[in-house]
Amino acid sequence: MGSIVTDTLHKSSGSAVPGAQDLNFTLDPDIDQTWFAAMLSHQKYTSFCCEYIQQAFRHQQCRCFVPSKEELHRYPNRTKRMVRKFIIPRMVFVTGLSEEQAYHFVREWPYVDIFLPDRAKKERAHRHVPLARISQRELVKLQRVIQGASSADDITFTTDHLTLDDEIEVAYGDLRGLSGNYFHDADSDYLVFALGRLGNVKVKVSKKDCILKPKSRI
Repeated sequence: MGSIVTDTLHKSSGSAVPGAQDLNFTLDPDIDQTWFAAMLSHQKYTSFCCEYIQQAFRHQQCRCFVPSKEELHRYPNRTKRMVRKFIIPRMVFVTGLSEEQAYHFVREWPYVDIFLPDRAKKERAHRHVPLARISQRELVKLQRVIQGASSADDITFTTDHLTLDDEIEVAYGDLRGLSGNYFHDADSDYLVFALGRLGNVKVKVSKKDCILKPKSRI
């Protein structure tokens, strides 16, 4: 099985859009399915692996979701082309199969390196480690960020530990209504929220567009 190299999760990668399978379909915010996260050995296998997984579990209505954003890319030779940038490179979210099936599937299919474990429980476990579970509501929030962000480069998934500040809410602009914690790094302001126990999603925001959320009373 492969392992996660943290640094590879910080950069977006692109692939040509024409002919590519649309795996960034709109998620229903009123449905709260549980998703697992599969890490592929290479981004070029994304569509191939998703099709294989969905066919293998078609009787269970298994689905794959790959967060991405289409952008116009300008090449040095002045040509332009729509490119799909993957928000979390090599990661595919899968629903409609059990944890046991996910573990078995990795042994059967070479292009899926691993279904990601629950990081918090991994630190305490000695043998079996449960898989990380991501709720559909969390993926809906990620999709909302993708739609509202100016560029895929403004969105970062990280497994690094972040020292977060107060909870904020975006009050103006395309990300209006989105809430998370404030984080400042390298002269940029970010809104940060957790994606299950996989890590954190950072999106660049303008501090003047945000308001401090009042702390709830106990």
